[in-house]
Amino acid sequence: MTNRQIAHQLVIAPRTADTHVQHILSKLEFTSRAQIASWVVNRRRSST
Repeated sequence: MTNRQIAHQLVIAPRTADTHVQHILSKLEFTSRAQIASWVVNRRRSST
């Protein structure tokens, strides 16, 4: 999802969504949203 789509879904400002995404990237030491998506898929697989 884009930051705008995330913001719309969560009823927050797009800039706020951008900040949250950047914090997630930083915390996980990732450089792209694709890495976050892959991480989520792998975590879901390992928890089933």
